[in-house]
Amino acid sequence: MPMIDRAPPAAALAELKAYLRIESSHEDALLAGLLRAATETVEAMLGLLLFEREVDEPGVVGSGGMRLAAEPARSLVSVETVGAGGELAAVADGTVRLRTGAHGEGRIEAPDLPDGASIRVRYRAGMAADWNWVPEVLRLSVIRAAAHFHAHRDAPDEPGVPPAVRRMLAPWRARRIR
Repeated sequence: MPMIDRAPPAAALAELKAYLRIESSHEDALLAGLLRAATETVEAMLGLLLFEREVDEPGVVGSGGMRLAAEPARSLVSVETVGAGGELAAVADGTVRLRTGAHGEGRIEAPDLPDGASIRVRYRAGMAADWNWVPEVLRLSVIRAAAHFHAHRDAPDEPGVPPAVRRMLAPWRARRIR
C-alpha cells in the first residue's frame, strides 16, 4: 500500500468547525483525526485522492512498468530501484515515464528495467491542488462524514458513513466504473 501524507488541510478543519459550530481550538486534534478518517473513507469509496499530495509507493516492475495505486496520478517525482539489501539507486531521468488514462489511472513505463525489479516510486496524485478546489459535493461529503463520526464517537456499533453521504457520492462512484 502506498504511503500518503494524510494531514488535513487547515481549510478543511475550519469548514468542519464551522459546520459543527465549534469556536474554540480545544477539540482541534480530535477533529483533525476525524477529518483524516472521513477523507480516507470518502477516498476509499471513490477510489481516488481528493486533494493532491505526494505518494511514496513500493512495487515490482512487470511487463515493462508498474500500475500506480493512487489516482488521479499527476506527476512523477522520482523512481529508485531497490537492491537485495534494501539500498536505493536513482533511475536515470528520461528512462521512466508516467502515463495516465482517461480517469487518472497512472502507470510507470520503465522499458529499461527488468521485470521483477523492485522499485520505489514517488509521485503526486489527487483531484485538486488545494482543498478549496475539490468539488463542493465531495468536500461536503467529507465534512458530513466527519461530523457524523464526531456525533457518534462513543457509539462503537454505529454503522459508519451515513446514507446521505453515500447518496452524495453515488454519482461520483458511477463515473469511476470502468
